[in-house]
Amino acid sequence: MDGVLKAGQRVRVTVRNSVAGYQPGDKGTVLRASVSAATGERNYTVAMDKDGPDATGVLFMEWEIEADV
Repeated sequence: MDGVLKAGQRVRVTVRNSVAGYQPGDKGTVLRASVSAATGERNYTVAMDKDGPDATGVLFMEWEIEADV
């Protein structure tokens, strides 16, 4: 991923995804971003379309999603 994603931005899962139950191309909306204090890696909580409106979000590492442009 080349840029920092922002809350509200649409994203899709990449082929590098390792989160069970999600396939490349699945789409969602970024809820929030954070950075691991231990590793410095950025991660994102994403509301995935297929999970419905009651889902709390899925945590993806920055290389597992990309902007859906």
